[in-house]
Amino acid sequence: MPEGIGYGASPAFQPSLAVPRGDQLAQQAQQINARQSEVVAETVQRQADFSSNRAESLARVAEQIEQRAQTDAGPGVGDVVDITV
Repeated sequence: MPEGIGYGASPAFQPSLAVPRGDQLAQQAQQINARQSEVVAETVQRQADFSSNRAESLARVAEQIEQRAQTDAGPGVGDVVDITV
């Protein structure tokens, strides 16, 4: 009963002879590299979008603070407290 454990006329695994094994590995490596490049590009794009949004938000906050500083030009601490020496 050696056929039951893989000694028969047809082996359990027969490699494809259409494409050499080295070429298959090279294709798989290229596909993996391409997918990794896509993932990295997507990650970098998300980070760039986040940074851009953050910069716009900070610019708006700075603009609001500047506007408040210009409109609140009322008496300052120096006008209320005598700080002469």
